[in-house]
Amino acid sequence: MEQDGAVETHDEEQIEEAPPGWVLRTPTRRREVCVLPLVAVAVAAFVVVAAMAAGDVLARVVWTTAAVVVTAGAVALASAGRRAYREQTRGASWDLHRTTVVTGVTSGAAVLVASLIGGGTVGVAAGAVGALPVMMWSARSLTRFDRLAVSVACAGVAAVSLVLVVVGLTAGVVPEWRVTVWTRVVPLIGVFTAVVAILQFRAVARAPLE
Repeated sequence: MEQDGAVETHDEEQIEEAPPGWVLRTPTRRREVCVLPLVAVAVAAFVVVAAMAAGDVLARVVWTTAAVVVTAGAVALASAGRRAYREQTRGASWDLHRTTVVTGVTSGAAVLVASLIGGGTVGVAAGAVGALPVMMWSARSLTRFDRLAVSVACAGVAAVSLVLVVVGLTAGVVPEWRVTVWTRVVPLIGVFTAVVAILQFRAVARAPLE
């Protein structure tokens, strides 16, 4: 019995804590470096198409701005991915993870805000369905940094939603179709993102640092 106990103790000492998920997602093959940047480029291409199909100047401006934001994220992902692949260190992996999170939540927020400002009801719905999962997926490790990033991005979307609702209710120069979207559809997105921002912010203190 004593011998068995000694073996169990020895086995427990040999068990090492599993590395965080963001470490395991470090690219180990050259082709893996290109995956996330190519996804971002595809999103940027979709946003460019939306900008070209936009019906007025305001919509074109906001969609073009969103495309620039997403493209910048693709460049940042490519740079951080190459460094993580080349160095294979914990520090480089952490930088890649943070870049992925920031790019994901920022791109998602930019696309969603563009759809809120420039899109019709269908455009807002498409933006929400496409952008919100991207924002959540980007922070799937749920470290303290992840939760804070999602909270800030959602708070930004909620703030923009509030401004659009106020403008829609008070400004007389906004087209009627856009007033309808801003006062009936946008508040739903604003409330949802505000709730997510609060919940994520409250969870920051309980989340692990890495």
